[in-house]
Amino acid sequence: MLRVRRLLLLVVSAALSISSSIPLYAQCGVERWSVKTGTDADVGLVNLNSSTATTIANMRAFTAPNPIPANNRVSPAETTVWVINATMTMFKLESDSDYHIVIQDAAGNTMITEIPLPSCVGAGSPFLSGIQNARAKFDAQFNVTTTFQTVSVPVQIVGVGMFDFLHGQTGVAPNGIELHPVLDIIFNPGTQTPDFVLSTSPGSLSVNQGGTASTTVSSATAGGFNSAVSLSVSGLPTGVTASFSPTSIVAPGSGSSTLTFTAGSTTTTGTFNVTVTASGGGITHTAPVTLTVAASGGTGGTTTQLLGNPGFENGSSSPSPWTVTTTQTTNRIINQSSTEPPHSGTWDAWLDGHGATTTDTVVQQVTIPSTATAATLTFWLHIDSAETSTTTAFDTLAVQVLNSSGTVLSTLKTFSNLNKNTGYAQQSFDLTSFKGQTIKINFVGKEDSTLQTSFVLDDFALNVTTPSTTDTTPPAASVTSPANGATVSGTVVVNASASDNVGVTQMQLFIDRTQVAANTSSTSLSFSWSTVTVANGSHTIVAKAFDATGNVGTSATVTVTVSNTTGTTTELIGNGGFENGSASPAPWTVTSGVINNSTSEPPHTGIWDAWMDGYGTAHTDSILQTVTIPASATTATLSFWLHIDSAETSTTTAFDKLTVQVRNSSGTVLSTLATFSNLNKATGYQQHTFDLTSFKGQTIQIFMQGVEDSQLQTSFVVDDVSLQVTQ
Repeated sequence: MLRVRRLLLLVVSAALSISSSIPLYAQCGVERWSVKTGTDADVGLVNLNSSTATTIANMRAFTAPNPIPANNRVSPAETTVWVINATMTMFKLESDSDYHIVIQDAAGNTMITEIPLPSCVGAGSPFLSGIQNARAKFDAQFNVTTTFQTVSVPVQIVGVGMFDFLHGQTGVAPNGIELHPVLDIIFNPGTQTPDFVLSTSPGSLSVNQGGTASTTVSSATAGGFNSAVSLSVSGLPTGVTASFSPTSIVAPGSGSSTLTFTAGSTTTTGTFNVTVTASGGGITHTAPVTLTVAASGGTGGTTTQLLGNPGFENGSSSPSPWTVTTTQTTNRIINQSSTEPPHSGTWDAWLDGHGATTTDTVVQQVTIPSTATAATLTFWLHIDSAETSTTTAFDTLAVQVLNSSGTVLSTLKTFSNLNKNTGYAQQSFDLTSFKGQTIKINFVGKEDSTLQTSFVLDDFALNVTTPSTTDTTPPAASVTSPANGATVSGTVVVNASASDNVGVTQMQLFIDRTQVAANTSSTSLSFSWSTVTVANGSHTIVAKAFDATGNVGTSATVTVTVSNTTGTTTELIGNGGFENGSASPAPWTVTSGVINNSTSEPPHTGIWDAWMDGYGTAHTDSILQTVTIPASATTATLSFWLHIDSAETSTTTAFDKLTVQVRNSSGTVLSTLATFSNLNKATGYQQHTFDLTSFKGQTIQIFMQGVEDSQLQTSFVVDDVSLQVTQ
């Protein structure tokens, strides 16, 4: 009956997962989230009234705790407000809604700094106001998307230290130290000279022979900069021309221009590094663009504009396919008055501007094809305001992506009275991550009870590029380090790169045929490999790259020799794959029904696994094994493979949890290594590794407990548990 009941629940779970659209970028973090957001018990140890200047090199010199505590702070790294002056080189929006910002020093050392989404931070956190401040400052300068944008901007970042788990993050310090959260960020610090910040989005694009491709070049002013900004481009491959529209950014220098590349039919294919140069007010800045020229005749694409009535020229009597709503008695959003003239044509969309409490919305539903290789939303926005504050956003315009049911998938940007400007400025956002989905482009203008702010929209475009014919050319993938034939020991950074005639959509990295890292829409991938977790001898490394049409490129196999002279390795876990079966689980102590050999939850290897929970009712399962780690141990590494599937649909609430703990022989908790939940559900198994060397000389219990609430099943399936000790 147990297997039947669980199987039925799995069928229900599968049906729910098919019928429900889970937002990719509408969730908050899980790992060490209390420490990251200041809702942990140790947050009182952080003195927010004092800060310490430091460097990236000094932060990277801290010794990472082992294990990293789940909900406590490590002093002084995590109890100090640090101030770092460095150069910001990359940024993106992560899946946990954080802004992932990479900073670099003059020696090339990097580390990550992150700004959480304020709504993911508990109201009682002493960090909340600083996080709101940093997020607002960043939004005022940049349009943050789900793909990395490259810049070169001097910054001063103020934030609290936090050790993160290493899983191949871009820009991560070797010890995992970050500033998380960032409480303040100053662009171009230490100077009163007016300046501007230059960026490109997207920073990497492909153009077909005989075709065109565009990116948006943006300039954001700082320090009272007030000058026109001229634009030029260099490094173009032979046969490619470039043009800007407009040709320059008018004073005061805040705005954008569309840079269009046109490739001749015989242009040499390949990937080229192009430089955009902006000059104004005696200041010059550059920004890189990676341009790939693809062969014609099968690898190019067709670009289609998806939005209907993009300039609102159907007039106020027929705004369709736009839907417009207002809380005012009269709906005058679709506008042709001279008070707020359009960017072009006769009509525009004028949100708010009443000087009274108002909520206006403009929304249109579209479907982005699953084969899209690019999807870019652009529009022109003018903001004027009677508000005089230079610090408080009284009136706001939120630019959002909703699913077809109206759930917010992503807030692309929030404008306010603080962004008021003369004339229109074009805005651009990358929506490629929403391919294959029916979404709503939603604008929400909210105005308070006094002093009007008008948000005026016009000339929309959602340009989507799809392959014009079948692409049969696989990406090229390579493992760039370590070198083939190298001898390695300790922790080694494995790097891989990829390229494609159209674009790389995913990369994967394998060590000994086991996937250890993956990413999406990036041409590089890194992984910190702890070689002490594998046997001395020969090991293989392979990278794979995928494109939008399913072509797969596999790198040449890199073979390395692991040579760690740390002694003899012994396995302490008995029956680690549960292959003794349900009748004889020893030396494990398990709750009833956990040892499983059904096809509903198949094992990672062998025939049996440990299946905890999965009932869809209030239930607790556990497995436990007692081991003694020798006092002479030099390393002790716990690893296991975990698969989580769930019928829960929430992307924010952990209803069902699996806790992994180390306990003493009496059952007292010594350390909670990790807590997994329905939020971590994934296809297939994932390996998790923990360093237990600090418990040497002790008899301990390896304890895993799954706790399920009263509805909607979550299954935690564990297999191939190992505790290897070297002495």
